[in-house]
Amino acid sequence: MEKLAIVSSYDEECGAAFYSSRLKHHLEQGGYQVDVKRLPVSLLRINEPYSIRLKGDAEIARIAKEIADYDAVLLQFEPGLYGSSAKASYRRVRQLLRASKKVIITIHGFDRGINFSAVRQLLRGQILEAIYTIFRASRIQETTKFWRYVEKASHVQILTFCRADQTLLERLYNIRRIDNFPIAYYDREEVQAIRDSIDRDTFLRRYGLDPSKKHFAVCGFLAAYKGHLTAMKALEYLPEDWNLVVLGGEHPHAIEADLDIGGYLNQLLNFLHMPESSAAGEADLVTEGIAGKVMTSSYLEKQEIKQKVFKKTEFKYYFPNNPIRERVKFVGQVSDEEMAKFYTVLDYFVHPYMKTKSGQSGSGPATLALEFGTRALFSNAPVFREMGRYFSQGMAFFNVGNFVELADALTRYPQQEQDFTAHRETALETYNPANMVATYRRMIGSKSV
Repeated sequence: MEKLAIVSSYDEECGAAFYSSRLKHHLEQGGYQVDVKRLPVSLLRINEPYSIRLKGDAEIARIAKEIADYDAVLLQFEPGLYGSSAKASYRRVRQLLRASKKVIITIHGFDRGINFSAVRQLLRGQILEAIYTIFRASRIQETTKFWRYVEKASHVQILTFCRADQTLLERLYNIRRIDNFPIAYYDREEVQAIRDSIDRDTFLRRYGLDPSKKHFAVCGFLAAYKGHLTAMKALEYLPEDWNLVVLGGEHPHAIEADLDIGGYLNQLLNFLHMPESSAAGEADLVTEGIAGKVMTSSYLEKQEIKQKVFKKTEFKYYFPNNPIRERVKFVGQVSDEEMAKFYTVLDYFVHPYMKTKSGQSGSGPATLALEFGTRALFSNAPVFREMGRYFSQGMAFFNVGNFVELADALTRYPQQEQDFTAHRETALETYNPANMVATYRRMIGSKSV
């Protein structure tokens, strides 16, 4: 029996960790012996003081020594898993690659390059932006050095979650030992077993959700790119018996010390609790005073919140005109296994993500929706368009940020559901855990069956 090592975060609240746990399960079902070499991510991300960074280096050295005798190493790659600085991160990954007989690097994310000039920014007087560009440029230099090593290392192969990432790595860094396969978590038997284990009404009541209502959900860590505000605003265009369920919490590594409410959470709460946010209230912008007309304190308070809390989002122009806070249910963070159950029982899931500068290689929540046959809608952000290349005509899309379109798409989904389901089921005959294992097996050059 061939021995494989998975190098990854593990037993943590992160996408790479959950993927690794499911990958381990399916590889073992496929006849491999699999061990996980857990990355101490919190330690590795400490860059100062130097003494602590050395402890992180020591952990990498320990893992490098342990993986030397494995037939193949499946290294889950995202620079931030290995360090907070580009230099430390890529140095540590190279150390692991050099220690291995054979490696498949699975790409969860990577630095894609920079698109602007520090010189131009300096000439414009944009000093802070220029400093950031220079910092990014040094990171890109480290990135280029790393991929040059990978290009020449004949024992290293690459697996991406989308064709776009494969194309970028081929064109930017001349990588040739590379393949792609989308994220896969559950096979059809596992999905059916989870469905059969759940009573919808009992499950919903356990989380304080009314089974008589219609529930659509946004899930994952609370981050601006997830588009929660789009889903919240869509409530105004849906019947009163529709509720929004927010599944997830702040990422453990994003929680700031001595800050009682995080920046994005502050936006969500203000969006729900803006004082006198009704359309009628907006008309009362002024009141008669001794010196004539003056703005009301309520109006000034709203303007201050909009400028401070919502400075970088267009949703400062689209606060709810009607009360919606009773229709938004915060369930909080749940386990990966429990999340799969939610995809079975809730009426709809929406994925209103924005496009990100760094780009996403894949989406775990979207994968769950497809595997569980959930009624689901996806923004036309690049990550979902790339998934749509695997699941052609099996995904319902709406435009990023268009809350009116989202509401309309939710209400008309049942009329299109049969077509979406048929195309999705056809795609799942190819893009499933068994074929994921087959892809790894082919790349490993394995004889295990």
